[in-house]
Amino acid sequence: MELKIALVAGAVGALAGCAGSSSNHPADAEPEPDPAAGNAALMSLDENMARLRALAVFDADHVIFDMPGHSVHCYSVCKHRQIAALRVDKLADVAESAVKTPAPPDACAEATIEKNLAALNALGIVEVRGLIKDEPKNSANCYQPCKDDGPAAKDLTCERAGKLASIVNAAKDL
Repeated sequence: MELKIALVAGAVGALAGCAGSSSNHPADAEPEPDPAAGNAALMSLDENMARLRALAVFDADHVIFDMPGHSVHCYSVCKHRQIAALRVDKLADVAESAVKTPAPPDACAEATIEKNLAALNALGIVEVRGLIKDEPKNSANCYQPCKDDGPAAKDLTCERAGKLASIVNAAKDL
């Protein structure tokens, strides 16, 4: 009787997502994280998200913890959370370096921006909601967006699009 209960409990655990499964999620290729490194990454997760946001290139909304084959309800060390935190740490390191490199020539094209945003989201590390765009400001002198602010806002947005392209190029293997 006890064996049947143990077998049923194991089957329920597997069905609930506590066992692995085959999928194409980028994190599935990650090896089992070192517990100390995984816990350290979890402890610095907020700091690493702040590093990404401080670049002021894209709107990094939240970390993607959902991974195929892993339960979202874990009550001890969660391998998928450690892997996600380690991947955010790697992305922050790569992004900080990449924004210093020259941008590709077509980085400002709207189609290129959309392609780069999709590529960054496809990594499955953070949810990216869009490129941070600068808009001409209203001022007391103009009562509406000042004509002189338009080119500067466009240039800043293009600079961010270039940084986005550099980040995507550097992060493609994460």
